[in-house]
This record gives sequence, structure tokens and C-alpha cells, in this order.
Amino acid sequence: MDQPAEESAKNTEHKKDSGSEKEVESTKHHGYAIVIIGLVAAILTMPLFMLLYKYFPAIEIPIGDSVIRLDHILLFLVIFFIAYYLLRKFRTVVYISLVGGLLVLTVTNFAGFYTMSNLYHDYAQFLYDLSENSLEQTFLSQDQKFKREKELREAIDYTNSDLRNYAASIGVKHFEEEAYLSTNRKWVQFFSVFKEIYGHWKYVFDPVGEEYYSKASETLGQLQYDDNFKGDCDDYSIMMAACIKAIGGEVRLVRTIVERNGTRSGHMYPEVKFGDAKDLETVVYLIKNVYFKDEAKGKSIFYYEDNKGFIWLNFDYNDAYPGGKFQSDIRESELII
Repeated sequence: MDQPAEESAKNTEHKKDSGSEKEVESTKHHGYAIVIIGLVAAILTMPLFMLLYKYFPAIEIPIGDSVIRLDHILLFLVIFFIAYYLLRKFRTVVYISLVGGLLVLTVTNFAGFYTMSNLYHDYAQFLYDLSENSLEQTFLSQDQKFKREKELREAIDYTNSDLRNYAASIGVKHFEEEAYLSTNRKWVQFFSVFKEIYGHWKYVFDPVGEEYYSKASETLGQLQYDDNFKGDCDDYSIMMAACIKAIGGEVRLVRTIVERNGTRSGHMYPEVKFGDAKDLETVVYLIKNVYFKDEAKGKSIFYYEDNKGFIWLNFDYNDAYPGGKFQSDIRESELII
């Protein structure tokens, strides 16, 4: 039996309303799905980004007093959109991979391979503002011939067996518990050598009218008297250079002119190579937040970038941490050991 026209119209209207409600509900679910997939993609992106961003060349855009790292933005977006696309196309597979990744992270954490502490420091390092914590030193370079080069090279007797054994032992004396946080094991050993020599150095002047260079092995023998090293800036530089060289570091001596109260005097200090500008981000973070956190608190890390783009840190005794303030902006001469 046919329905009356009025009732038929009502049923048609009801079906339209139901269809509209379903469309709205479907749109809501679709929107929720986009948000959830976006959040999961972001979660997947962060650890991958923190592992990869160190290996991409820096692209900096200066804006006022700050700098925007364009390479960070581009890399993050690329990883995010790849993760998002894979989640949309292969949702089940990616979710299983995500769960598997969390299980792997849990296992590596308890096994000590890549702990939650590693993850925290990687994330903190990414957020770390390098510009506020490091200062590149601009020098007046004189490029003079290094005085008494032969004597200095002979004094830096890093192949002496006693000196080599001592350098190796103090290279692993400090920071062993946090050594895994550094991407380069050598850096930790350089920091350990600095801490040990700096902490045991007592300044003693040369004989009047003479410039005495104590061999590193000779300075080492002073420990038997009172557990301290003694000597002036030349002797300190020789000892530091010998120990760093003995454990695989690249080091050089720098002669400079220091002006104080209207008088000029010569000074020598060691510099140690720490890679390129990209490595500087990690090095400064480690000094300021891990290995010399108390000593460098509220201070800047000073560094010198050579014409090949390599970063050198000041290992002088001005401050109780590597990268302390330079005594002078004059580089009279350099000697690579």
C-alpha cells in the first residue's frame, strides 16, 4: 500500500538528516585520525631527527641577534612528512614498528647501550643554545717564526715510555661514568688530561734572565716530591701538549703578547683540535652541561676557528675548564706538534 505523500516526504527528510549526521561524524573521525597520525609521526620523527641532525651541514640564517638553523627545520619536516605518509599508507605495519622500537629502546636502556639518559642528553643538546655559550676569538695574527722550535720539540717527548703511560692513565681517570654521552671518546680523554694537569699545576718562575724548557718527562718526575707539577707557562704548555699528543690528539703551541698595566710580556699556551664547526655544538654542550658543569657555570667557551674550518680549544690555565678566556688577542706564532 502506497504511503501518503506527506509521510513519504518526512521519511526522505529523515534519511537526509541521517546522512548528514553520518557525514559530520565521518568528518570528525577523519579529523581525529589526522591529529592522531600527526602526533605519532612527530613522536617517530624526534628520535630519528636527534640521531641524524648532527651529520647534516649547518645552514644558518641570521635574524637580529639570533640565528635560525634552517637545516634543523628542513630535516625535521622531511622526516615528519615521510613518517606521516608511511603511517597513512601502511598504518598497521608502522604501528607494529613503533611498538617494536619502544621495545628495542627499553632493552637497550636496561642493557646500557642507549639509555634514557642518552636520549635526554641528545634532546637537551638539540635544544641547547650554542650562541649564548660560546664565543669565537678574533686574533691579530703576526705569523712570525716560532722561536726556539727545535728545543720545544725535543722537550715535548711524548714517546717517552713513562710519559706515555702517565698520559694514558690520566686520560681515563676522570669522566668515565659519563663518557658514553660523548660522540667522540678522544674528547673525553682530552678533558680528563686537562683536569688532571690543571689540578696539579703550581706556577714557578724560571731562573732570572733565562728561558728554561723542562721536558715533559722531567716535569712528570716532580710528582714524587709533593704530587704537583711546577713550572711556568712554557713548561705547562710542553706538558699538556706531550700528554695530549701521546693519546692521539692534535695539539699546537701558540705564542702571544700579553699587555697588562702598560707592560708587555710573552706568553705560551696549548690549543687542542676538536673537529669542525658542527662538532663545536656537541663539545660546548658537554663542557657546559656534563664534564665541567660547575667550573664553566655562567661562563662562555672560547674557541678559535682556523682557515680550514677546524675548531681549536684553549687548554691554558686561565680557567678550570677547556675553552677558557684567552689572555690576548695576538697570535704571534704557532707550532703544530
